[in-house]
Amino acid sequence: MSRLDEILDPFMDTGDETAVEGGIADAATTAALWGSTRFMVVDTETTSDGDNLRCVSVAVVTCRNGFVLGKWQSLINPGVEVDHASQRIHGLSDEHLAGQPMFSDVAETLRNLMTPADGEQVVVVAHNVRFDVGVLRDEFAKLDEALPELPVLDTMGKWPRLVRLGIDGNSLLDLCGALGIVHDRPHDAMADATVCAEAAVALMQLTANVGVRSIDDLLAGVSEGATTHTVKSVSAKALRSRPSEQMLPEEHMEGHSEILGPRAGKRMLEAWAGEVADCAKLRCRHLADRVAMAGPDAAKLLPYLDSVLDDLCNSGDTAGAATVLGAMQPVLGERQPLPGRGGQRRSQLAWAKARVVALDALGRCEAPDLCPDCRNGEPCPLDSWVATIALHALGDPATSAQGFLLTTGKDAGTGSYVTWCAKGLGAVADAALWNCAIYWRSAGHPNRADQLVDIAWRAGCRQPDIVEAYAGQLAAPGRRRDLKAALAAANAALRTANGNTMDGWSKLRGRIAQLEARQERLNVRLSKKVDAQGNVIPYRNHSATTPRRTRPARFMLSDQ
Repeated sequence: MSRLDEILDPFMDTGDETAVEGGIADAATTAALWGSTRFMVVDTETTSDGDNLRCVSVAVVTCRNGFVLGKWQSLINPGVEVDHASQRIHGLSDEHLAGQPMFSDVAETLRNLMTPADGEQVVVVAHNVRFDVGVLRDEFAKLDEALPELPVLDTMGKWPRLVRLGIDGNSLLDLCGALGIVHDRPHDAMADATVCAEAAVALMQLTANVGVRSIDDLLAGVSEGATTHTVKSVSAKALRSRPSEQMLPEEHMEGHSEILGPRAGKRMLEAWAGEVADCAKLRCRHLADRVAMAGPDAAKLLPYLDSVLDDLCNSGDTAGAATVLGAMQPVLGERQPLPGRGGQRRSQLAWAKARVVALDALGRCEAPDLCPDCRNGEPCPLDSWVATIALHALGDPATSAQGFLLTTGKDAGTGSYVTWCAKGLGAVADAALWNCAIYWRSAGHPNRADQLVDIAWRAGCRQPDIVEAYAGQLAAPGRRRDLKAALAAANAALRTANGNTMDGWSKLRGRIAQLEARQERLNVRLSKKVDAQGNVIPYRNHSATTPRRTRPARFMLSDQ
């Protein structure tokens, strides 16, 4: 019998899912469980350097006796380029990390946080603790130093099982959902550490409820003696490896060997559409190849793909619709133009207007039922189709950017952008607006791009790239009030993301982390000391409102 089973054994035959001994533990019992323990809750964000992980952001939240006591965080310049896959997750780019401290600059602060005060026991806590501890251990090793050896607790896995907490998955979001904790900024080190700390405090209360009376019993049961020296690390190579996908039926794979000929008639096209529907049902990763290799012109295939997509939307098959939509995106620009001037633009907008409500209603894929793009960590097609339509509807920005949103004169703030929004295509219009901003910068007109971004914000555009650029403009002077205004704008926009998977939202989260770090550096500088609770003691930077000045004497007195 394992140590965890020994702890659980008295409650196994109660028939009560919550398995509480005598109801909710009183304050004295919970306090006894905490004892003199201080939790150091840690979260890191990383980039890959070959098969190694390098830290780009670290946050620590300290807890004692059921309370969150202090917080500390820092961005880290890893000395290597941030890879695109990592940037897509946490939003931190090379630009955000330029000028930030190296890990060697914050190592002493981390070491102080991990040093117990007299009579104190420090436990390192994280969600998937082997990842975060492994990152810190490797960073200390690069400095020829050892990470202080401390016991570890993981909020993922055995601990929730100990307290009979029903969770649908292993992510921090799943844990927060089960505990009723709001987490609206995943993959931000401080936000992750904060909600993990709140979850750890809640789990400690539940642990007291099931009759565990000492921190040593808890550590023995769920951590089995693991420490920061013995817990196994996670490598970048392991992160890149994905679970093998479910094997597709052999007969389905045989169907992929037959390529639709260029002279296919109506009957063959209808049969081909049936095969597309079968791919959608199986979430087949080869559907994009089936569409790309088909012989007929894309304009001839698109009506059949539209029909399959509409059926999936009507049936509410989210992952199936995403699978088809992802395969369609490379050929959406080849749709048959409508007669008359601007036929391609009107054709794209008509397609979007006919489907925007149904596609928005589907939301996006959710694990474990994922489309091929979501399985590969790419933005869900149910989010990215907007940018694709915007690109084709806008056409060549050299000729269309001028009138899309005017930036000067009495008509500033008007143009096609307003018309598209009035037609219910605000998301498409916002994406096209960002393409215009990119064009103005690449054409050597950065001031015009800045004007466009400013007018777009005031017009209600909350496209993440636009907001990220707007926040950068607000923060440029570097004063406290500028950083405060930029953070307010960025956070307000982030609250509208609603789980959108486009890369722009990750960039915006990275901008927020950068602004918070800049704001913190203006407010405080850290000492090399910690207080009784283990928090780093800050020195607050300040300047007097009315500084004292030394003025010359009005009259010069003679020494004679």
